[in-house]
Amino acid sequence: MGFSHPIHAEQNTSARTLNYGVISSKPNKRIKDSYPLFSYVAKQLADSGFEGAQVHVYSSIDELASDLQSGRIDLISSTIYPALLLKNKAQAQPFLVRWKKGEASYSSVFVANNRQRYNDLSELQGKVIGFEDRNSTSGYFLPMVTLLNQGLEVQHITSAQQQPDSDKIGYFFFDDRLRETNEVNMSMWAAKGKVDAIAYSSSNWTNPKDTPAALKQRLHMFAQTGHYPRSIISVSSKLDPAVAEKLRSVLLNLDQSDMGKKVLQSYQETKRFSVIDSNAEKLLDEAEQLLSQFEEQK
Repeated sequence: MGFSHPIHAEQNTSARTLNYGVISSKPNKRIKDSYPLFSYVAKQLADSGFEGAQVHVYSSIDELASDLQSGRIDLISSTIYPALLLKNKAQAQPFLVRWKKGEASYSSVFVANNRQRYNDLSELQGKVIGFEDRNSTSGYFLPMVTLLNQGLEVQHITSAQQQPDSDKIGYFFFDDRLRETNEVNMSMWAAKGKVDAIAYSSSNWTNPKDTPAALKQRLHMFAQTGHYPRSIISVSSKLDPAVAEKLRSVLLNLDQSDMGKKVLQSYQETKRFSVIDSNAEKLLDEAEQLLSQFEEQK
C-alpha cells in the first residue's frame, strides 16, 4: 500500500502514468521532492503514451517488491542493499546511477579509538563492532559484506556483557541499544572506547555535523570498503524494453537543460544520472553473491 501524489481528476484513463516507488517513513517529503522530476520525465515520454506521473511511498520492501513484480511500479530509487534485495525478490533491474546529494559513489569506513591501532580487519577478531541498524546500506550492509568477502566469521552480540569467540568478530546494532541512533552517538561510543570499532558512510566521516572535530581527533579510520554507487535507479522487469531505453535516454540527458537541472536539484539535490560502469558492476555482482550469506546474519 503506497501513498500517492494526486493526479488531475480529468486525466485520460487511456493515458499511461509513470509510476515511481520509494521506501520511506516520510511520505509527504518524498512525494514533494520526487514528483516534479518524474512528472517532467513523463512529459518527455509523451511519444510513448505517458501523460503524468505518480509517486508511491512504501513502508516496507515486501510491499514495494510485490508492486514491482506486478508492473504497477515502473522504476525505483534506492541504495545498494534494497536494490539487490528487490532484484532478488522482484527481478527489478539496476538501471542507472543516481548522483544523490551530488555524489556518484561512496564507501563505508571502519573507525576506532586512537588507542586501538588496528591495521587490518582481521584484527577485529575477538572484538566488537557497532553497526547502525539492520536496514542501513553504509552503516551495515557494505561493511558486513566486506568482512564476509574477506572470509572473516562474525557473531551477533545480543547484550553488552556478551563477548564474541576469539576467532569471530562480534557485532551489534546501535538502534537496539540507543533511544536515538545517529552518527554523532556512534562516534561518541567509539571515542570513549565503549565499542572497539564502528562503521558508517565515508560522507559521515568527513562531515563535521556527523563526526564533530572534537570527537574525530580521538578517532582514526583503519579500513574502507570499495566505492559503490551512491544510489541506484532500478526498473521493473515488466517495463517495455523500448520504453526503458527511452527512459534511460531522458534521465541521462536531464542535466543538459535548465529545467532538467531544476527538477534534479529538487530531487534531493541530485546532480545527474550516469551509466553503471564496469567497476561498479563488479562490486554489485560480488555483493549480490554474498547476499544470502549476509541475510543469515540478521
